[in-house]
Amino acid sequence: MTAADVEFGWFVPTYGDGPTLTDVATMVPPSNELFRRVAVAAERAGFEYLLVPVAAPCWEAWITTAMLIPQTSSIDMLVAARPGVIAPTMMAKMISTFDRLSGGRIRINLIAGGGEQESRADGVYLDHDQRYELMDETVRLMKRCWSENRPFDFEGRHLRVEGADVRPKPLQDPHPPFYIGGISPSAIEVGAKHGDVYLFWSNTFDQIAADMETVAGAVDHHGRTGQVRYGLRSHVLVRSTTEEARRDAARLIAGASDRMRSNRHDGLGNQSEADARMRAVAETSTEADHWLSDTLWAGITTIRHGAGVTIVGSADQVIETIQTYIDLGITSFCLSGYPHDDEAERFGELVLPAFRQDDG
Repeated sequence: MTAADVEFGWFVPTYGDGPTLTDVATMVPPSNELFRRVAVAAERAGFEYLLVPVAAPCWEAWITTAMLIPQTSSIDMLVAARPGVIAPTMMAKMISTFDRLSGGRIRINLIAGGGEQESRADGVYLDHDQRYELMDETVRLMKRCWSENRPFDFEGRHLRVEGADVRPKPLQDPHPPFYIGGISPSAIEVGAKHGDVYLFWSNTFDQIAADMETVAGAVDHHGRTGQVRYGLRSHVLVRSTTEEARRDAARLIAGASDRMRSNRHDGLGNQSEADARMRAVAETSTEADHWLSDTLWAGITTIRHGAGVTIVGSADQVIETIQTYIDLGITSFCLSGYPHDDEAERFGELVLPAFRQDDG
């Protein structure tokens, strides 16, 4: 595997940003300027795409990414498609229109939602497995919208349309790539059928290898071996020295309140099995043993939901850790760090050149 086979994405914090996760006084609130600053920093650093979150505190992802396209020149937008929130034919039209107007700078992040509480807030009254059933139908319907040149009918368990006719068709052939994550059987089934990149939340090398083996079995079952790439969603913190990196990692959560930790340990209706795994990591983690390895730090899992393991260390250590994941078969890294513009610049200066040496 050459450096050219590996891609790197960054993250736009549409809920606000700051140097720590706990100090409200230093937090920069959401704004077009913040989003632009992070996007430009990531593009200059050499990242290929930007992930934009969709949780309740976040600003709306489609509007945000549409605003960022004219403020950047080449970086792609990884935008969430949440089945049930937007009508599937309209979602297909939004994606293909975005694809055309941006010159092919969109990728699709399939999101089922964290739980019933979150979904019901958006009017989706389906349980965990039903949301993945709906996702499967939505993707199948969108693919037909992009490939059919005449109006067609579609009927599934959750969706029914008559005379669907979506224009324009996507610029990317046959359509923009689908990214998906999750470790539940339902997520793996849909991802194996439709995913172009399967993202795992950062964890130990052994755990990621085991998860990859599980997904690979499902991919093979659907006859898609070689068609699905594997990726890692992770935080990163790189500094000049190991000591500096570990010090700054500790600072990220140093001011965490008991309420923050209590909210993290409470599932709050979240049905995500990936988040449950992070919660389990948090529950077995103490201040003395947040370290899963010399460079994998789980401190963030103790105070917030979502991907929480961080790659921490000197440039050489971070490079070696990423290379170990690459050796397992990971070829897409979807990263974030605090504050996001500064960390993108550091990563671009200290780490990315090691994986761009074959680009010519």
